[in-house]
Amino acid sequence: MGALSVSVVVDAVMRKLGALLEQEYVLLSGVRHNVRFLEAELRSMRAVIYHRESLDEQDALFWHWIDLVRELAYAVEDWVDLFTIRVDAAAGIWGNPSFRSHSQGWFRSPARKMTTLPSRRVISSELQELKKRFTEIAERRERYKQVAAPLPAKLSVVNPRLPALYQDIDRLVGLARPMEEVTKMVIESGGKAELKTVSIVGMAGSGKTTLANAVYMRLREENCFQCHAFVSVGQKPDLKKTRMHLLSMLDNVHQQLDGDITTTGLIVRLRHILEKKRYLIVVDDLWTKEHWQRIKCCFPENSLGSRIVTITRKAALAAECSSSSSDCIYNIGLLSEVDSKKLVLNGAFGCEHDDYPQHLEDVFPKIIKRCGGLPLALVTLASMLADQYSNDKWDTPIGWRWLSHPDAEQMMQTITLSYNNLPLHLRTCLLYLSTFPVNKKVDIDRLVRRWIAEEFILMGHGASVEETARIYLDELISVNMVQPLLLNKDGVMNCRLHPVIHDFLVCKSMDESFMTMVDAEHKDVPSNVSTIRRLCLQSSSMQDQDLARNGSTNLSRARSIVISQASTTPHLTDLRVVRVLDLEGYDGIVCLDGLDKLLLLRYLSLRGTNVSELPETLGELRCLQTLDVRSTKVKQLPRSILRLQHTLMALLVGGEEMVNSIETTRMPNDIWQLRKLENLATVDLRVQHVNFVEDLGALESLRVITITWYFHQCSDGPHCKELLSSIQKWRKLKSLTIHCGLGCSMEFLGFLSDPPQELEKFKVTVGRFAYVPAWINGLVSLYFLQITICKIGTDDLDILRTLPKLQLLILGLDFVPSEAIVIETEGFSELLTLSVNCPAPWLTFGTGAMPKLTHLQLEFCSGSAMQESVPDGIGNLQSLTEVALLYNQNWCANSSSVIRTVDAVKRQVAKHRNQINLVINETKVDVVQEVDEETESPAEIQSSNVQIQKVGEKVVRTTIETCGEIEEVEGDNFNHA
Repeated sequence: MGALSVSVVVDAVMRKLGALLEQEYVLLSGVRHNVRFLEAELRSMRAVIYHRESLDEQDALFWHWIDLVRELAYAVEDWVDLFTIRVDAAAGIWGNPSFRSHSQGWFRSPARKMTTLPSRRVISSELQELKKRFTEIAERRERYKQVAAPLPAKLSVVNPRLPALYQDIDRLVGLARPMEEVTKMVIESGGKAELKTVSIVGMAGSGKTTLANAVYMRLREENCFQCHAFVSVGQKPDLKKTRMHLLSMLDNVHQQLDGDITTTGLIVRLRHILEKKRYLIVVDDLWTKEHWQRIKCCFPENSLGSRIVTITRKAALAAECSSSSSDCIYNIGLLSEVDSKKLVLNGAFGCEHDDYPQHLEDVFPKIIKRCGGLPLALVTLASMLADQYSNDKWDTPIGWRWLSHPDAEQMMQTITLSYNNLPLHLRTCLLYLSTFPVNKKVDIDRLVRRWIAEEFILMGHGASVEETARIYLDELISVNMVQPLLLNKDGVMNCRLHPVIHDFLVCKSMDESFMTMVDAEHKDVPSNVSTIRRLCLQSSSMQDQDLARNGSTNLSRARSIVISQASTTPHLTDLRVVRVLDLEGYDGIVCLDGLDKLLLLRYLSLRGTNVSELPETLGELRCLQTLDVRSTKVKQLPRSILRLQHTLMALLVGGEEMVNSIETTRMPNDIWQLRKLENLATVDLRVQHVNFVEDLGALESLRVITITWYFHQCSDGPHCKELLSSIQKWRKLKSLTIHCGLGCSMEFLGFLSDPPQELEKFKVTVGRFAYVPAWINGLVSLYFLQITICKIGTDDLDILRTLPKLQLLILGLDFVPSEAIVIETEGFSELLTLSVNCPAPWLTFGTGAMPKLTHLQLEFCSGSAMQESVPDGIGNLQSLTEVALLYNQNWCANSSSVIRTVDAVKRQVAKHRNQINLVINETKVDVVQEVDEETESPAEIQSSNVQIQKVGEKVVRTTIETCGEIEEVEGDNFNHA
């Protein structure tokens, strides 16, 4: 189970050893021979691991040896990193990448070598200890070969998809609508009779096979096709057997197949049978493009309206298989809470009503939430409930450990297939997601920086380490192991793990000693854990204090410490090799004594803690890449931070909640020295001299920057000039956020002559523009735009609609429209979310406008008195799933224009072909279909045809804050993830 993950560690260490051997100081310190020995031994061990993995042997002796190899590889990596740091420190150029080049002559002088290098005796002792451990492990391997008994022959494994193929269609839960939609996809021809391929894609256990089989059986019973077949491929298929099975299903004569028939002969026979028939073929469990191409050649293209349905867990493969139109891909959603409850009740107690033991009243909702609408998980837990209930041994299956129950073996195997199909580097990155709490959104920036700090990212060709990390995340999303969330108010795409995937990863991490979890559900450290590599504390208990001081628990080798809720924090002096220290949200007392001893620390987050001062010794952390002190009481960064000019990539201070506060965090002058900075936020310019603004322009590596801008600076020519100049120097900039004070005119930004061409996000809060700046038209990568304008004309709409990648638009209109603002059919091709803040949202959407828009949000007040000045054409937004209306209930509830706007939106939502979530002032509104009858008044509609229910976790919605920002509220509906 963990051998390949050990290979990842071994490979990483070997890369470091190889790099170390290239350095001049290794020769002069006399360790080259020993380093070569370590490298050779690791190479040998890796070969053994790969060999045993190919045999798929899993006896206890081998896994014990694997654990020893893992620990030794970690120890070698720690030694390499610490050795390099000590040498750098002795040289006085600690952290300078240019030091590690053959052109440097720092150590060429024997006198210099003798006085600056770490003690040879210390180095020799450390290397001898490592060599001793290598020898012992090698001897264990030899003894293991002698005593290891041959493994018994494996029993045949039952195909986990078989139950899905024999389910009673009439008893399926939550599949009525998906069946109709997929059937429609398969049947519709668009006026053409050519071969069409429809793909069903979704995460493991989501019911893809069940859905496909239900559609297949329905179409077969209705005689829509002349011949039918349903075949499964699998991860490691025997494609010849698959073709033979396909032939046996299609050939009514059931001819005896020659065992020596060639692959070409099978393909020819299949094509001959199908070429003159209207056929329906379902190809289940596809994993690779190569397998699809080799199966696809069996299906001839004809003009009889034949259909192929493919089933896969991979979005990219679904796109590869399906016909050219995106309408041929069906992303299977997860079950609603109501259907989830039905499925569990049916499986556990044989009913679909709330007829279950009363002592389960509090537990049952937690079980439903833990499954997250995943059918296989629900069925598994239902089976466990039935067994426990019948035996009167009820044990609440809540928490990640439920997957270790024997009844959950099929669930584990199903997810393991997806996990094992990942490349090694993606497995490691995915495992690390288990350090985040279950059912919580994950800030992608935070995740990526921690990946980088742990050195999980292999540099891509021509891509930065951060860009490569984001590519990794995209790949995990594509294979449905990670779920993306909507853009939040900052224009950042968050992600999350499905709770069942999270539980699987926690189990996997604990089994492989990758991570140690102490959470609210299980407040104990596993008894088999002595050396902790990654510690995640998510509970407040006395056990936390014991953990930090427990003699049997060793934190000296911990690489990541993540504490969100705990009664105490470990002593920093104990964390000798820690790379990640994340205390975000910790509300206890944080003691930073000994911070300068964390020589390998790369990621330090104190965000949201009570820290008020950073020690001057912060500058000693010469490996530090990320410092996050947002939402703390820190008022001044120590000047020593400028010593981190070779490593610091992200400096995050202040916080959006402090934009209008008198509190601020001052940055040291000479910020230009931090030339490696890629992310800088939030720079409070009200307390900085104009020279500081000029110095910002020297940060040519900047990719993300957030600044605050105030009224008095808008009329200050030098400030405006230097800001424009700096923006034009940030050629790599992808995100620019400017928080403005009230009354700020940002017209000077319209004179930006050469904006950063890679800009993806441009956000200006509160500040006003007269029109949309013309230079925005050239930003072909822009996906997020927040801007407020005082007028809008044809040119402004043309600029916005032609932005090819725009996904989220927050548009403030600081005027009352005198005529309808018409959104035509053309343009806004990728827009997903539109938020408009306007006194009277007089918007008209043309037929086919904004084809991908799912979320529409309107914030308005008492505006125009004209009867017709209301939104129109909402029914033309074909992908819409949610509409949010916001107005001040205290001031505007009785306004006639507000009543008309709300009424108009309700009528159009009621008539929409999609199921629309209507949210008014943070309250969900259920609108009945008869809402448009002319005889009813707005008051009658509200009282008789609208039911109000408070929005909770069941509703995914967006709200607009007073400054026109979108804020995401999390929910349990993952159907479009």
